[in-house]
Amino acid sequence: MSALPRRRRPWHLWLFAVTILALYVMGGLDFLRIQAGNAAYVADTFGPRGADYFDGYPFGLRALWAVNLLAGVSAPLLLMARHRWSAPTAALATIAQAVLLVVTFASRDRWEALGAPLAWFDIGIGAVTAVFALYCYRMRRITARW
Repeated sequence: MSALPRRRRPWHLWLFAVTILALYVMGGLDFLRIQAGNAAYVADTFGPRGADYFDGYPFGLRALWAVNLLAGVSAPLLLMARHRWSAPTAALATIAQAVLLVVTFASRDRWEALGAPLAWFDIGIGAVTAVFALYCYRMRRITARW
């Protein structure tokens, strides 16, 4: 008895996964530069109030941000490998991003501190991550032998 051939990954899987991976790698670089205390980078990227905003960033929010980034990098890699944990990992990234946005807008005055363009960009990343999580669940359901 021969094994059934595996279905090829569709082209859009690669496009979506690589795009999400790139977004989260760039976010990871931001995270590392901020955690390293690179004041010039923070001032150039986030404006004059950026340093004040990130100086007092609580440990819990840093940990949540790290979870978001780790899940955001892992999910597309898992999807490309056809691993069944891609969808739950993308969902974790979505939840972490949503909680981080809600908490920072509500308690840290993110909109005022970092400005509207960056706030909308982060909201957009959250929305794209949510769509990616739904895509991962859909691909898991329709792709044979996952």
